[in-house]
Amino acid sequence: MKRFLLLAGALLFAAWAGAAELRPFVPGDMARLLQERQGRPFVLTLWSLDCPHCKGTLRQLAALAKARPAVDLVVVSTDSLGDSQHVAALLAATGLAQRDTWVFGDAAPERLRFEIDRRWGGEMPRTYLFDRDHKSAAFSGAVAEAELQQWLARNFGAGRGLKP
Repeated sequence: MKRFLLLAGALLFAAWAGAAELRPFVPGDMARLLQERQGRPFVLTLWSLDCPHCKGTLRQLAALAKARPAVDLVVVSTDSLGDSQHVAALLAATGLAQRDTWVFGDAAPERLRFEIDRRWGGEMPRTYLFDRDHKSAAFSGAVAEAELQQWLARNFGAGRGLKP
């Protein structure tokens, strides 16, 4: 049992260490995300470790990333910087660690939520599908497969769906 735990810990650390940088999401970052992606569509999803429904959204995004690697995914955990290790491990386990990943890094999460969307009350998961003009469709809870497929077709043309 001890060997199993050591092996599991080593694998978890290796996955976390090989992950892309998990950056703190602070005031001004939403504006920077939009600026950096001018003229390009992208998906922004907000989730939390203690949100049971968020794991389904992360699995959906992992399938999207696998089927459509060109889709720009921004994955933001609303947990605190103190939870970074757990956030990174879960992202690594779902296959999203190599995407643009963030964790709330401000002592006032309400301020960050307000900056992202003044109408967002904090419910999760919360996903935004931004088109090239950065008009967005916001979804609380799971994004319906049909909605996601329509957005993909409008922004990336016909192609493989989410099932590889």
